Amino acid sequence: MALDVIFTNGTIRTQDPERPVARALGVHHGRVVSLDDDLAPELFDRTVDLRGATVVPGFHDAHCHLTMLGEALVQVDLRPMTVPTLAELLDAVAAAARDAAPGEWVLGQGYDQNHLGGSHPTAEALDAVAPENPVWLWHNSRHMAVVNTAAFEAAGYPGRTGFTVPEGGSVPLDEHGAALGLLEETARGLVSGAMPPKTTAQVAEQIGAASDVALAAGITSVTEPGLGAPEHLGQSVTDLAAYQLAREQGRLGVRATVMPYLTTLHPVGAQDAPDAADARGDDAAGSPPGGAAGAGGDLADRPFGLDLGLRTGLGDDRLRIGAVKVLADGSLIGRSAFMTEDYAADAEAGVSNAGYLQFPREWLEERLTAAHANGWQLAVHAIGDGAVDVVLDVLEAAQRRFPREDCRHRIEHFGVASDEQVARAARLGVVPVPQGRFVNELGDGIARAMGEPRTRFCYRMRSLLDAGMVVPASTDAPVVDYPPLANIHDMVNRSTSSGAPFVPEERVTVAEAVHAYTVGSAYASHQEHEKGRLVPGMLADFAVLSDDIHTVDPATIRDLRVTATVVGGEVVHGSV
Repeated sequence: MALDVIFTNGTIRTQDPERPVARALGVHHGRVVSLDDDLAPELFDRTVDLRGATVVPGFHDAHCHLTMLGEALVQVDLRPMTVPTLAELLDAVAAAARDAAPGEWVLGQGYDQNHLGGSHPTAEALDAVAPENPVWLWHNSRHMAVVNTAAFEAAGYPGRTGFTVPEGGSVPLDEHGAALGLLEETARGLVSGAMPPKTTAQVAEQIGAASDVALAAGITSVTEPGLGAPEHLGQSVTDLAAYQLAREQGRLGVRATVMPYLTTLHPVGAQDAPDAADARGDDAAGSPPGGAAGAGGDLADRPFGLDLGLRTGLGDDRLRIGAVKVLADGSLIGRSAFMTEDYAADAEAGVSNAGYLQFPREWLEERLTAAHANGWQLAVHAIGDGAVDVVLDVLEAAQRRFPREDCRHRIEHFGVASDEQVARAARLGVVPVPQGRFVNELGDGIARAMGEPRTRFCYRMRSLLDAGMVVPASTDAPVVDYPPLANIHDMVNRSTSSGAPFVPEERVTVAEAVHAYTVGSAYASHQEHEKGRLVPGMLADFAVLSDDIHTVDPATIRDLRVTATVVGGEVVHGSV
């Protein structure tokens, strides 16, 4: 029986220190079976000539909101590179409203107040350009949004009044007590529920569209960080079913590890109650413990699991459940991440603001400990140094109480961390998941919010590697752009969109950045024995580049192109 295919005449960067470069790679049944002359070419059914091209293992984005990325592809693009001024943003919203039917929602994404004179768009400004349509505009952090009066009215709050701000959120008011239009963090849920719910098929279509653009960028694997709780993260309560549908329809071209959101977990057995919402109590919406879900003893001493409408077929090398995700705090650019000291920009304006936790500390302790005790890997969004302290405390206490081997609990973003916090996280075996691209697209706003000297503790990478930590690579797309080559460029060069250096001492080498995007990301999801290296037995996923990323001028990495992407030995983008 002939083997499937051999790729020859290439510079194949394997990520294997024992055999870092090969010239040929054989594939059978989706996995690497040979390098160089391990097996004779005539044993293979097909031969593909790489014509000297450079090959790297497929990029694995360890923190990419694929469902949100698919959604963003069809929303009004409000990123600074597209609409650099408030006037142009309002023109874009007005154009979308003209194309929409009266009462139809106008949805946009990606605005950054730092490029709009420092202020968010207001409800009144949106009312003027879209008087007959509810408007929802995502901030580029995805931790806040601005909406107009029609959106508030659709949610049952005429005059932008009459609501109660939930814990973990904020709604700035005008002098008359009406909302200005900005909804921060959990306060987004005041209005988001008024939007038409998405069907499983619609979410599956978003996943497919996002998968296509990811493949074109050389991404062969993603970790989707948070599904199933649209009031916090995700598109619908059946997000996992949407992933499975996309897989069955052949639309899920990338390999996906998906994280259910923490509020979707509950005491196992409660799903059999007549009313699942009652069985979960108010905890299902993220309220403090003490409702039905927290009653009857210590939650960590009982089975604690997931009910998201799963069905047979979930869990192969294409689609699998990963860690459980929760947001501990907000964002630096939105100044809602929980800090140990006030934001410098607010302090200069005479305002005391150190951000806040999205959930009470006790709730995080109870739920994360229960998930840890029941075998879940934890992935906790913590950006501010105050939130990092809280999460490290919780992880250390949970492990002390319920010891486990090789947990690899993750801190997503790990945005601001002192030397002591880095050392502590390394000692606890935490996997930090920073985003190099934040430095470029968000760096100027972060530096403005943080001030000196605290900016030097932001989005560290060199320090994490020097502490002995395994660091994956990710973008948090669509918060910033998704192409790995741009992200690697920023990990290596670390300059903002204005050209200013951003903590250059935290730069990493090209080799370290590529390792993070391959081996590091696989390690972060317990998959380093399946992917990340091109050696016999591993998945045959790789990207073909226009030049050798290891030898070009590092200042030109972002100019490289992905000419082909291969998943399981099959060309899924471009040609070779």
